[in-house]
Amino acid sequence: MPEINPLNEKLKKQYEETLLHGRHRQRRTVDAVWKAITLFENSTGRQPFTSFNATQAKDFKQWLSKQVNEKGHPLSLATLRSTLANVREFFLWLRAHAQVGRKIDSRGIDYLHLSQNEDRAARASKPRPQPTIEQITQAINAMPCSTDIEKRDRALMALLAITAMRDGALASLRLGDVDITARTVWQDPKHVKTKFGKAILTAWVPINPEFEEIVLDWVTYMRNDLGYSNKDPLFPATRVEANPEKMAFEVAGLSDKPWASAAAIRKIFKEAFTRAGLPTFHPHSCRHMLITWGIENLSQEEFKALSQNLGHDHAMTTYNAYGTIPAERQIKLIRGMNKGPSDLSGLSETELLAELMRRKTV
Repeated sequence: MPEINPLNEKLKKQYEETLLHGRHRQRRTVDAVWKAITLFENSTGRQPFTSFNATQAKDFKQWLSKQVNEKGHPLSLATLRSTLANVREFFLWLRAHAQVGRKIDSRGIDYLHLSQNEDRAARASKPRPQPTIEQITQAINAMPCSTDIEKRDRALMALLAITAMRDGALASLRLGDVDITARTVWQDPKHVKTKFGKAILTAWVPINPEFEEIVLDWVTYMRNDLGYSNKDPLFPATRVEANPEKMAFEVAGLSDKPWASAAAIRKIFKEAFTRAGLPTFHPHSCRHMLITWGIENLSQEEFKALSQNLGHDHAMTTYNAYGTIPAERQIKLIRGMNKGPSDLSGLSETELLAELMRRKTV
């Protein structure tokens, strides 16, 4: 098998430029696309992309189904689906290419799909476990708060609980993004890593006044005692310095830099629940927690406000993505049913949401 095909490399480079600069995709997304296209090349022995046809597409699906991951396990349906989608999008782009498009077999592009059953199975996901408000309260109350690092970690947990922000956004917040008077956080996409680069105004959800006090104390402490400015990170990374005597690195307090990623936040979140003797959760589970609380306690208008708080344009997006009822609550509701099903067909999005809200109060 030749190491490279010059024509293929040229076309891949052109597609990369299209994704990065024409479609404004992030580098990690483009890297995943490049990997998928390389897998297709491996399956054909690096034949020219211009020879693409239906037979190659069918053979690629069979070849791909026999591949294994780094652990030696067969590729998951989700991986197969995303790989086929990336290769399919590439050949759709190539089909419109001015120089080589006419050589591409359009019929083959249609073959780069899983079966309908496999596709549904690939998109299925098991509901993530989520903490209750009582559990996250227990976890936060069990956190020490003597050192600057401990104060930071406790405030981070409290703010996460009352905003359910994404961990990447939380890691990139600045001190000036927090308005302690209005009790809001301005997620400015110019420096906050929000999903799709959205600008989001997030109010603190009043699930526990103690959480708000923890955040207020932290912001005040940073400004008055530690001397941080509005442009400094709200949750500075831990400063590590070398100790020549011990020939090792030691924790030396807080730095003036933000975390490079959200990995530290996920670790803090996990350790907080472990310390309290509770099951561990992912920071993203706070979004499910707040939505569950909202479904059980809020009016239609209040739920819409909560949806906007999470950065969603439509309340049904929030309902569909995070509105899964926990198993215990599901069983309780099913056992308490004493009415026949009613016809919800024909209702608008607003009417459907209002009916769902009405039912949860019955």
